[in-house]
Amino acid sequence: MKKTFSTALCVTMLFMLLSVTASAVTYSQPFPSGTVDSETFRIPALITLKNGSVLAGADIRYGHGLDSPNNNEVFIAHSKNGYADWNYKTVFYFDDYADGVTDTLSASYIDSALIQSSETGRIFMVTDAQPSACGYLQAKQGSGFIEIDGKKHLLLTDGNNTDEIDTFDYYVGEFENGFAAVYEKDRKKTSYSVDEELNLYKDGEPLYLIQEGSEGVEIQQNVYYNSSELCCYCTTYLVMRYSDDNGKNWSHPINLSSLIKKESEGFLGIAPGRGFVTEVNGKERILFTVYDNDGGTENVSTIYSDDNGKTWNRGEETVCRKYIGKTSESQIVELNNGTLRMYARNNGKYVAYADSNDKGKSWSKFVADTQLSSVGNCMVSFINTSRTIDGKKVILGSYPSSRQERADGVVRVGLVDETNKVKWISKYHINSGFFAYSCLTELSDGNFGLLYEDQPYQISYMVLSLSDEGELSEINGNNIEYESDETFFETVKRIFKTLFDKFLSLIGLL
Repeated sequence: MKKTFSTALCVTMLFMLLSVTASAVTYSQPFPSGTVDSETFRIPALITLKNGSVLAGADIRYGHGLDSPNNNEVFIAHSKNGYADWNYKTVFYFDDYADGVTDTLSASYIDSALIQSSETGRIFMVTDAQPSACGYLQAKQGSGFIEIDGKKHLLLTDGNNTDEIDTFDYYVGEFENGFAAVYEKDRKKTSYSVDEELNLYKDGEPLYLIQEGSEGVEIQQNVYYNSSELCCYCTTYLVMRYSDDNGKNWSHPINLSSLIKKESEGFLGIAPGRGFVTEVNGKERILFTVYDNDGGTENVSTIYSDDNGKTWNRGEETVCRKYIGKTSESQIVELNNGTLRMYARNNGKYVAYADSNDKGKSWSKFVADTQLSSVGNCMVSFINTSRTIDGKKVILGSYPSSRQERADGVVRVGLVDETNKVKWISKYHINSGFFAYSCLTELSDGNFGLLYEDQPYQISYMVLSLSDEGELSEINGNNIEYESDETFFETVKRIFKTLFDKFLSLIGLL
């Protein structure tokens, strides 16, 4: 009897093993509604890591889809292969308002860009940090820092963050063992101090306040909160974290504004999506594009690091032809002979571009690519690929192709000739309805992930394949199924765990 039962069990398990092995795995959504207790998300960012896994970023916009000032945070989703099994982690977070509570008095993080060093594997994530009640329109002129003995220090006040900058009588000193003392401008040390997250202490003890929108929850004071005893200036700060373990853990926030923001600028923000990595004389350069509204017109420039993110420099501000009007959110690709090309959001009816022959420090005048009709005033995504067609480099671009509104999403395939002219040879039509921000990446298997806004305040994901003729097609359960790239050992381990759990359930032990 035992032998008969064992034989039947083995046959059943073998049948189930064959059935599971033959099945295919199709991709899933990184940011489905309800993730991290939010129904609304915006601003996609997407990169493929050196180990083949994929990192996606987005804004959490609790109960709304609005820009700052509002209760916005930035988080990531990580997948082993860019197809399924997304895991989440909030990277930039303020707790002055309870999750799900919408209020324009909240401090916030908004917009993000990702890139990984090809040399060290370090991942950089840059975002805009906005103090309480501060956003694009409210950001006041100035970096929010003061220079003391040749070093920049964050200014603080015991008044309101909207007060004039010359009334900010305190500054954050040098960090040592994770903490920094707060000083008066005459260099007298106060009883206040901050940690590397800029949480506030007095006489070495944490200071607390009641979280807005909660039932008496105590949170630690932070200088980004106007209700704290000391707070920072109401302007936009460009803040970076980095990860050396593929996004599992992240550094404390590093404020880049002291290095790259002009005192005449109010808003200086990251161009969301992805950064770029290139080489200068055999050495790696990491680039992000940023834009400001100095003088009332948005203009793009770059920030770059040649030492793996230890120090950052600011490139020259770009200029554009009059009919383009402005440049802001942008992405970089590399053409032939080391030339970089930046495609940018603008006020025209085409995607605009400029070229750099010094690896991103300066750029030619922006012109329109008349092959790329677009609504113009929307973020665009452009990437290099590992593919060639007819011996020419292949680049991809995604954007809303309607000239009237954010709609008619497309992905274009471009070939770069020896003179760096790009011929756009094909178009994959995503939809005919709403289409706003998007971000592309090449997956480790040669297919392409696309993260995009196809509904207001919602983010969708698809995977595309590229034929040898340059035509794109979608990979999903109704088209070409993606076979799992698990190793044989991983597949067997997963299957037998599933079967063992089923067996225990059948005999009532689970």
